[in-house]
Amino acid sequence: MRLPNKKLEPGSAAEAQALLAGRTAVLYSLSQYYLFLPFAALCMAATVMNSEQPLWLTAAPFVLQIAATIYGARLKNQYDLRQPDDDPRVWLKRFTWLSAVVGGIWGFGAVVWFVWNAFPAQAYLCLAFLGMTATEFIVRAAYRPAYLAHASCSLGPLAVMLILDGSSYAMLSSILVIFFGGVLYTYCEAIGKMIDDSVRLRHDNALLVVRLSHEKHEAEIARDAARTSERAKSAFFATMSHELRTPLNAMLGMAQLLERSSLEQSQREYVTVLLEAGRSLTTLLDDVLDLARHKDQMPPLPKEGCNAAQAARTVARLLQPNVWEKRLQLSVNIASGLPRVAADPRQLRRALLKLADNAIKFTDKGNIEISVAPVTQPDGKTYVRFEVSDTGPGVRDDVAAVLFDPFARADHSYARQHNGAGVGLAVAKRIVDSLGGQIGLDSKGGAGAKFWFTVPVSAAAAGDEHITEIAAPPSGMALLAHIPEAGIRMSLERLLSPFGNRITFKNTINDTIAAAETNNYALILAAGESVDALAEAPQLAIPILALVPHDARAPRGADSVLRWPAAAGALYAAIAVATANSDLDRRQMDSETQQIDPAVDAKAFAILERSVGLKTLIEILQAYLTTAEGLAASLAGASEAQDWNQAGSVARDIAGAAGGLGLAALTASARSLAQASRDGKGQLYVAAQGVLAEHTRVKEALMRLYPDLAA
Repeated sequence: MRLPNKKLEPGSAAEAQALLAGRTAVLYSLSQYYLFLPFAALCMAATVMNSEQPLWLTAAPFVLQIAATIYGARLKNQYDLRQPDDDPRVWLKRFTWLSAVVGGIWGFGAVVWFVWNAFPAQAYLCLAFLGMTATEFIVRAAYRPAYLAHASCSLGPLAVMLILDGSSYAMLSSILVIFFGGVLYTYCEAIGKMIDDSVRLRHDNALLVVRLSHEKHEAEIARDAARTSERAKSAFFATMSHELRTPLNAMLGMAQLLERSSLEQSQREYVTVLLEAGRSLTTLLDDVLDLARHKDQMPPLPKEGCNAAQAARTVARLLQPNVWEKRLQLSVNIASGLPRVAADPRQLRRALLKLADNAIKFTDKGNIEISVAPVTQPDGKTYVRFEVSDTGPGVRDDVAAVLFDPFARADHSYARQHNGAGVGLAVAKRIVDSLGGQIGLDSKGGAGAKFWFTVPVSAAAAGDEHITEIAAPPSGMALLAHIPEAGIRMSLERLLSPFGNRITFKNTINDTIAAAETNNYALILAAGESVDALAEAPQLAIPILALVPHDARAPRGADSVLRWPAAAGALYAAIAVATANSDLDRRQMDSETQQIDPAVDAKAFAILERSVGLKTLIEILQAYLTTAEGLAASLAGASEAQDWNQAGSVARDIAGAAGGLGLAALTASARSLAQASRDGKGQLYVAAQGVLAEHTRVKEALMRLYPDLAA
């Protein structure tokens, strides 16, 4: 069927043509020409039993009906094979002529099968003709001329024969036959209108299908274009992020190292301007990339949630130098019993940092306050509300309406005094929205401003046994472990060994107890199912840290419990908690452990982080790793080529870069190789491999200490 392409206008020629085509389709689809043959056969049988007419004459109408049936079937097949543009009037005329012929055959049958002066036979014949007419009416009601042609040619002769018979019942039967045919004729118009309505409805539905098909096709094209655009945008931003961050981080790192060197005052000022401009550019780059990032690309929420209090204190520590520079006061007010929030720690700190940095930027005197407290919304859900209040000029109502829009800036002279692209608050809003919270502003012009946002409480159960605080990694500790699973053993080895810790693994509980009684260990790491057995051992005074799956019961005999798998910071914090009240200290380490130099001095890096800020430290370390990777590759090449002069030169560069960050073990190893290459003594290849191994140990330790380096 050919689908329409436009709507039918009422009263138009197109509508009339469509209605005729619809009625024609109904006529030919409902035509079952063989259905009237049983009526003809019954009439012929009744005539044979009640009349002495020749059999050939009695059967003549039946034979003619068979011929009409064959022709009607052929006509229907021709209609099914018609061309789509054929005029329906032609097929209506053919059907009307066929109806007249069939009706004429029935009229001839009325004359042949009529039994004179035998009313029962006449009544039977009337009943058969009325049944046949009702059957044919079902088909021909769609087109009144076709029904009229059939009914007049079939019922007319029967009515005449009944009148000619002359009896009272025959006369009444004649009237009944005529009345029956007339009543059916009056129904034809109503049925025709119903068919017309059906045709219009089918046309409208077909038109709707066409339109929906077009719209679906267009939507699929738009969807594919959007996906292509999204992939292109993601690839573009990923490329730009890499291509811009790599040289920018290297520049900032080298500038940071240059700032710490011996420079004249004017040169130091140049470096300071360079660092400030680079950091501003890095912040702007991060903000623009965050705004361009798709919502699905946001970091996944950790199952254990995030410590809201620690996030607030970290932000305050990072901004403290800026506060001192402007001679302001910064205070942090944290409510007691604060629940954990369902947020990525880095994203939470980023959102709060945007609000606090904005408050410091627009406050010239007074104080900044960061407040964190739980709140209950009208829907009964608990959130944690972060507030940043300042004593600045405040925000006008017309500005507040667009303040969280990207690249929106307060259009007054005070705001124009401060640098910024107007994306910081938009980034904060995007982060808060992705966390399922709300962000807002309470302010009156000239009376300070209070920026706030809420974050849902984490669904994970919070308790003393669920340790996820961030802490510096332990160093130089002797640890005993009964962990049957090899994967967990490997994880513990990678997380703890780079910092000079020695882990002794035992396969059975008895071996673990025996080792604990004969050696000095600071802590026992044990799987949850074996903790209670270890705790019941007599004379075992070493604290036990249980590593328990998230859905398992916490053992009673553990001094501390860590839900595993866990992040590196959570493991370090759990070890710190478990050993905090222990009588054992570093003096209990055996001689083997004391000889292990940690790859990274975690405490020294913690001090450096407090002095320059986490973000700046990450930039410095990224620049160092970029440089160190290149130097390591050069050293490996020189070592393979046995070019020891070049290897010694590279080793001196490695010692200089590592020494600037206080990486004592790597510095000593590199200096030893440089000295050996000058003297031409020693196993130079072995020494070079030792430097490369130490570089790998340092890189792994830094990655564990600062996961953001992997980004």
